[in-house]
Amino acid sequence: MASFKSFYAEHCVYLPAMLGWFFFSALISTYNKYIFGEKHLAFPCPLLFTSIHFLLQWIVSYTLSSVWPAFFGGDQVKAMTWKQFLAISIPCGLVTSGDVGLSNLALVRISLTFYTMVKASAPVFVVASAYIFGIEKITCTLIMVVLVISAGEFLTVWGEAEFELVVGFLLCLGASVITGMRWTISKLLCDSVRKVVSLRFFCCCCCC
Repeated sequence: MASFKSFYAEHCVYLPAMLGWFFFSALISTYNKYIFGEKHLAFPCPLLFTSIHFLLQWIVSYTLSSVWPAFFGGDQVKAMTWKQFLAISIPCGLVTSGDVGLSNLALVRISLTFYTMVKASAPVFVVASAYIFGIEKITCTLIMVVLVISAGEFLTVWGEAEFELVVGFLLCLGASVITGMRWTISKLLCDSVRKVVSLRFFCCCCCC
């Protein structure tokens, strides 16, 4: 029993959160495709819709961190100067809005399946960005993983010549590149703050 608890604490403690993230990530991608896809609602302003999303996230995070500051981190925000707040808000907001904005623009042009396959390259850029910023070491195992994912990306677009698909692919690939920067910068700047209040930092910048 002790060995099981040790194994769980070392390898599985974040599993519920990761499964939740995968579930809601798939859910929001499906929802966005339904909103933006030409064969569905075909909403004509994906960036405006993205901005509204961020505004709602900021309202929720602001409300929670104001009502329960000790639990959700509102006390951390009040203790900061404007310089400290903006130093976190602007970099995180720019990369997050770039990631989500390009992703939604890509969903206008490509299928959800194609989008998911291209977005699977994000770990490559997360590792590369983490290495550049000095928070990850490159190992042979990581190199092999990167090569396998890169080969998969190459096979995904092999033979695709339709302009809309190529543009959609490039937009989605750009979103994956920015995703790497997003998670690395968020790790560096928001690691010391509570997770709900981190939305309060960058969603206001993302909305703008």
